[in-house]
Amino acid sequence: MSIFTDIRESAEGRELSLRWYRERVGELGKLKARQVIRQGKEDATARIRPTYGMLNLFHYRPTKAERLPYYDIFPLTLPVEKHTDGFTGLNFHYLSIPMRVRLLEIIAAGFGDESSQRMNVTYSKIKRFSYIKPTIRRYKAKAVGSLFLQIPLEDMLVGALLPVQVFYKGRWSAKSLVLPTEVWRDSRRKINYGT
Repeated sequence: MSIFTDIRESAEGRELSLRWYRERVGELGKLKARQVIRQGKEDATARIRPTYGMLNLFHYRPTKAERLPYYDIFPLTLPVEKHTDGFTGLNFHYLSIPMRVRLLEIIAAGFGDESSQRMNVTYSKIKRFSYIKPTIRRYKAKAVGSLFLQIPLEDMLVGALLPVQVFYKGRWSAKSLVLPTEVWRDSRRKINYGT
């Protein structure tokens, strides 16, 4: 049984607070993204290609890492545009938890479809939202190092709360860790000041 199913079943269909969900995720202890993706493979919720309209968690090794100020090796991404060599998506890890939740609420309210458990969203539909700017990332298919864990609409809140982001900077062979708080501070600056 997946962590998403466990938390959903413990909610017993009730509308519960964000605090309740954060506490349930906190009770899971130190989670590793690889572990969550592996569990998705066992539960048949992981796919070879990204699933549009759902959050996707996967392993990524950027091809030109040294050109980036920092990068997330386990993106939590909502794909919004296809390319022949990959896709563009919103990586929620570039936002602090409260900002992730806010962005999810905005997108789900306007584009969520409970019957399909997906969000009918494209970049052109959401590009005006200020929270989008720091999250837009282009992903090359050849740099993906795992299956894509699908996270449907009903589990997206839990997915956004999972503390599985891992940021680095520098060349892959000599990369150094970057604290998420540093990334989130830069993202707030981009949202508030457009820089």
